Amino acid sequence: MVVAVLVAAGACGDATGPKGPSPNDPAAGAFKMLSVNTQPLPFNIFNATGYRLDFAASTLALQTDGKYLMTQTTTETVAGFASTYLDTLSGTWTQVAGILSLRAQDSTTTTATWDGRDIQLTMNSEGQTLRTVFRKAP
Repeated sequence: MVVAVLVAAGACGDATGPKGPSPNDPAAGAFKMLSVNTQPLPFNIFNATGYRLDFAASTLALQTDGKYLMTQTTTETVAGFASTYLDTLSGTWTQVAGILSLRAQDSTTTTATWDGRDIQLTMNSEGQTLRTVFRKAP
């Protein structure tokens, strides 16, 4: 009977309640892009007469061995005909508390912030600054 009480008490967290996400939590895991410039996906990157480019989806995998893989799906529509493209970007990543550093294979480095649940990452595409939010999969 005593063992059951101790196990139940341990599952409830400490005296301050359950612990929420923290920038000090390990960021490794799978992420899905939620938004670009506070707008949900798909996000229009460029639009002109007869031409449209949309950011359709993106995923980010931060591996525990320090490697990452990002996939980006874009849809290009020319004269009403749509084509979908899947691009990948890979490299290495490091974490110091809530700051992530992603170094691509071409040696470009991007800094992102991590709050224990979401990664905020700024990218550039077609001359635009894209502020993206990736949410960690449960």
